Amino acid sequence: MEKAALVLTSFGVAGREARALGLEKLAAELQKALTDAEIRQAYTSVFIRKKLLKEGIVMPSLSECLEGLKQEGFQQVYLQPAHFTPGEEYTHKVIEVAEEFRDSFQKLKIGEPLFFREKDFEQGLQAVYAAHALKEQEELVLLGHGSPHQHNPVYEKLQQQADREGMPVHIGVVEESDTPNFDMVLKRLQEKNTKKILLAPLLLSGGVHVHEDMAGEEEGSWLSRLKKNGFSVRTELKGLAEYEAFRKLYIEKALALVNGE
Repeated sequence: MEKAALVLTSFGVAGREARALGLEKLAAELQKALTDAEIRQAYTSVFIRKKLLKEGIVMPSLSECLEGLKQEGFQQVYLQPAHFTPGEEYTHKVIEVAEEFRDSFQKLKIGEPLFFREKDFEQGLQAVYAAHALKEQEELVLLGHGSPHQHNPVYEKLQQQADREGMPVHIGVVEESDTPNFDMVLKRLQEKNTKKILLAPLLLSGGVHVHEDMAGEEEGSWLSRLKKNGFSVRTELKGLAEYEAFRKLYIEKALALVNGE
């Protein structure tokens, strides 16, 4: 039987607890769902890989992982990105790297990011919304990453989906040069006369963007700026990979990839 592997490819997570509760748990669940394939992980972030190496943890880049699978004699390789969107990171760090190994395996298939097809927006938003229990009169502000170089319409499409379904959800991005930015989200909240907010990450893991850009004590954080504008703000610091319903979306993507759906 030909050796098969599925590589869970992500930007990476430096924090031990966030890694254990998120990507490590997802990898274990993928192994249970795909018993005929060996699950491997690869991190695209050089910074995070170097940080982990100082702690004695060796995490390969995608090219290192694929080279290793080639040397081990794997013939079927599937790449399931943990990326939310088909943006720069997915294009340059997943697709372009994988193409260099196109002739190294009998089969090399690249999976879709989480938000790719029309149905993904509805399913993904439902999973995120269900993960956060809102209190009375509270509205949910979700903070994603955004891109400083290439505008990504995924966040606006998620907002449109939330509005269609009448969800009290407002989506913004950390990158000030991208949209929806803070001022746009603030305007939405003020127009709805919102008073109470649950501020949570639209990010895979709770890293520096969550603890500093979103919920930090500095005056530039979203938490500080929302409070300054008169809102009562509660924060959730857990990355979305820590929620079972959200991990299940990745498992469905991986199963579709392997089964050729």
